[in-house]
Amino acid sequence: MVKRVVKIAVAPGKAGGPAVQQLGQYGVDIGKVTDEINKKTRILANYGINNVFVELEIDEDTRNFTVKPELPPITDLIMRSIGKDTGSHQAVKELIGDINIEKLAEIAYIKWEELKSRDFKGALKQVISVCRSIGVTINGKDPKQVLRELDSGAYDNVINKYEELLRQEGRF
Repeated sequence: MVKRVVKIAVAPGKAGGPAVQQLGQYGVDIGKVTDEINKKTRILANYGINNVFVELEIDEDTRNFTVKPELPPITDLIMRSIGKDTGSHQAVKELIGDINIEKLAEIAYIKWEELKSRDFKGALKQVISVCRSIGVTINGKDPKQVLRELDSGAYDNVINKYEELLRQEGRF
């Protein structure tokens, strides 16, 4: 069983062209590979990301493959969401923007596998904590306050929505 790892750069949600065509030499179905890459990277297009690296692990005997996109850091996704290039130099004193909890939940959803949380609430807490360190408020509130509200159940509807999506995709 020989596995080959191939790394290619694609536009999020728009895989195709020479980068994907080169995979034909490994005997994989290019249509299926393209569909899988597009499915896993489509959501990144909403953040203005032009290129994303994708690692494909191809079993040369069975022609099966797995797609693993290299996702940008949480900080980068938050900054792109609020339209800023750099975070605050004095995070608590200097606020640079505001983001809503739904957008943060989407970021936690994107980064789910990397966050290694046991539940979605824990993953969302990690993303909220990043907001405090870069000077971003959430729904006009300090991230510490939002964490307390999250613990009290104020955002359970958002958590349940994304947990259900993860379950449907078999990622939870």
